[in-house]
Amino acid sequence: MEEIRLCLTGGHTGGHFFPLLFVTQKFKKEADKRKWRYRILYVGTSPFDEELFKKEGVEIYKIPTVKLRRYFDIKNIFDIFKFPFSFIKAFITLYVLMPDIVFSKGGPGSLEVVISAWILRIPIMIHESDSIPGRSNIIAGKFATLIGVSFEKAKKYFNPKKTALIGQPIYNDFDNIIPSKEDYERLNINQGEKIILVLGGSQGSQVINENIIFSLKKLLTVGHIIHQIGKNMFQEYYQIANGYILENVPARKKFYHPFAFIDNKDLIKFLKMADLVISRAGAGAIFEIAASGTPAILIPLKEEVGGKHQIENAYEYANAGAAIVIEEKNLFPDLLATIVNKTLKEENTLLEMRNNALLFSKKDATEKIVKELILLITG
Repeated sequence: MEEIRLCLTGGHTGGHFFPLLFVTQKFKKEADKRKWRYRILYVGTSPFDEELFKKEGVEIYKIPTVKLRRYFDIKNIFDIFKFPFSFIKAFITLYVLMPDIVFSKGGPGSLEVVISAWILRIPIMIHESDSIPGRSNIIAGKFATLIGVSFEKAKKYFNPKKTALIGQPIYNDFDNIIPSKEDYERLNINQGEKIILVLGGSQGSQVINENIIFSLKKLLTVGHIIHQIGKNMFQEYYQIANGYILENVPARKKFYHPFAFIDNKDLIKFLKMADLVISRAGAGAIFEIAASGTPAILIPLKEEVGGKHQIENAYEYANAGAAIVIEEKNLFPDLLATIVNKTLKEENTLLEMRNNALLFSKKDATEKIVKELILLITG
């Protein structure tokens, strides 16, 4: 068979980048099974992590960044004039490379690639992670050959004849990463003790950090707290937490486990170790939580900060019976501690949430996407 060329686009943020990475890894395995010669290309704005792409052999071709904002910003005026230049570069790049298929995750730079592919009659598959699609994907959906969505609610924004509920790509080896005795020992946690995992994203969440820290007096009497504080906030909030614990519950200090950042494999282990996870409501976080079967409390970003998509993500997941949602406007340390304590005491509720999480998870999302890409390539 001639050389197969898969073109990726839309990896500007972590939420867009990691699904592209997981699809790349799975596609390579399937292509190797078929003994295909292949190239994997990335055309778009600067990817979230160039080094990870390069490790997977992805060739990177950059175009100027043009962001389609939903809100008024003076930058919108300049980006209107930048779009033609970005589009021309995307078109020329695709014309020269002539991929067999384009897979887009949306976001800045992706629309120019999708429209170029449509003009060149290259098949296009797009994937939308959130329950409310981004503007780029809503427009790209009109040009796409096939559309995959993670949340049921997102289907209404696209042509139903070419849209399917697929789920969100997660780490390909997720089920094979199992917590060991050594993992408990390095944290000085006895198996069987309650564990609460707190995630505010890799950069951290001021709102989550503050509410967790000022809940520690009550939470540390329940069990261990594994707290991802965030790289940019670690020093400040670690000192605040340390001072608060020493003043209020010094005997429970060893039950608090702060991290600046938790790498992907440790995150999966900690999710599987935890009895409860407290997290933001990005699609990637929700589907990893679901795949681990861990009951969750979700604290979505406020609408004025992140739009409505995290709020809608959170409520769709909660409606599946796998999580409790606390919006920021209702979040206070005492309320958070009360809900955590109450939830952890209700074993039947926890079991039901675990089962509902696993039902929601759609662990085969990456496999389904790659299967569809191969079908579009082979015709």
